[in-house]
Amino acid sequence: MTRHVSHSFRILLPALLLAGCSHSIPTSTSKPVPPPLTSAVPTFPAQTKDDSRAPMSHIPVQIKTDLTPIQAAIRNAIPEKITEAGHPLGQEFRWTFVRNGPPDVHIQDGLVAIHAEYKGDIESRGSARACRLDPLYATIDASGKLTLIQNGDALAFGFEPTQTSVRTKPDSDARCNMFNAPVSEQIPDLFGLPEIKTALAEAVHPQGFGIPLQRIWDDLGGPMSMPVASLNTRACMYGNPREMILGGQKGTAQETVISGTAKEMPFITYEATCTEAAPTVALVNSGSFPADNKPYTLVARIPLSYQQISHQLQSKLFHQSLPLDNVSETAVIERVSASDANGRALVTIEMAGDLKGTIYYWGTPHLEEGGRTISVPDLQMANESKSAIDSIRIGYWQLVDRELNNKLRQAMAVDISPQVDRLKQTVTGTHRSGGTTMDILITRQQPDHVRSTPQGLTATIMLEGTANATGQITLEEQSPRAQLREQGR
Repeated sequence: MTRHVSHSFRILLPALLLAGCSHSIPTSTSKPVPPPLTSAVPTFPAQTKDDSRAPMSHIPVQIKTDLTPIQAAIRNAIPEKITEAGHPLGQEFRWTFVRNGPPDVHIQDGLVAIHAEYKGDIESRGSARACRLDPLYATIDASGKLTLIQNGDALAFGFEPTQTSVRTKPDSDARCNMFNAPVSEQIPDLFGLPEIKTALAEAVHPQGFGIPLQRIWDDLGGPMSMPVASLNTRACMYGNPREMILGGQKGTAQETVISGTAKEMPFITYEATCTEAAPTVALVNSGSFPADNKPYTLVARIPLSYQQISHQLQSKLFHQSLPLDNVSETAVIERVSASDANGRALVTIEMAGDLKGTIYYWGTPHLEEGGRTISVPDLQMANESKSAIDSIRIGYWQLVDRELNNKLRQAMAVDISPQVDRLKQTVTGTHRSGGTTMDILITRQQPDHVRSTPQGLTATIMLEGTANATGQITLEEQSPRAQLREQGR
């Protein structure tokens, strides 16, 4: 019995000594590189490198302008004095009509109404029908529509007189008649009605006045800079316009509103200083507006540097102990950092205590809780680290992973709700970019994806709500530059 106990003790003692020894993980010449995203864990779809996956958003646009210069141009086209000079009947008759003050030109909702009054006289020149009519009271009335014409990068105007007439008033002199037709029927010819109609149309021509649409387009493109004092940064919004469609006109000459809609793929992100948007040429069409009531969708990008993530990991895991065996082995987390590797997050853990060396984990960042948290649910030990730890003892990596994996997952979870909530509050409201004012209301959010780059993680959130834009633009001389197109209807 004594001999048997002694023999068993000689076998157990080396095992106890082995269990109490510390181990060093064999070092590798380079960091592990996770496989490409195409071979990601099946439960997590592969990310794409294209971050512009927002649906096309439609934002109502109102362009306010003062059409007083057009009103004045039409008013100046109405002749102040009308005589027989240059008229075929001038050899047989003489007439003079003088306008009674400035004509009335009224513009409402793009429709033009013109009224002018004249006082004059007509007499024959020695014909058999000797006659003189004095006074004669006549009126010119015209109406038509202001049309929108694309001219270069500006929105120009045209005028189409659809109805024009010259009439005599009832209190005019009617003692005689020198024409083959009543004076009321002859007077449109004496006034040169076709020439008046042409003058009215030519008074409003595309080379006259226009609205510089490129300015509105650039305002929509941004950036729209919004300070976020609580985060010591700025929210920078880029409209990324694709097309503008313009429709009808509403309002008076002093304040006409041209309604339209802009197709955009807008996005917003946090930046220390907003960078200038790449210039694009305005693309403007005329046509009907989309009838759908889809929400205005704004892609929000929340950047998070790997330096911030590493700081969080270090503060949560520094000097945490990991029991590794039923005996007395304990490993201590000395240093933790995170970086990008092949589009995934690579975590480096420097261990001390009874297990010394470097362990690598990698995983695919993912949005959870409606886009309020970034986590790495597929976090796993790199194959290189598994092999290195298993060289110490077969199956040893599983023991280490059981103690370490859950701690890493919890420490890797990043709460981005303060950034998201602050961004929603910042975007909601009235903002100004150049001469354009935007009103935005964010009502909900949808998580999209997380992208890993060498700079850090970028969480993409879809913000949904309503938006509209209003621009106050002064008519100015035309300077054709950008190509605008007419859309067939």
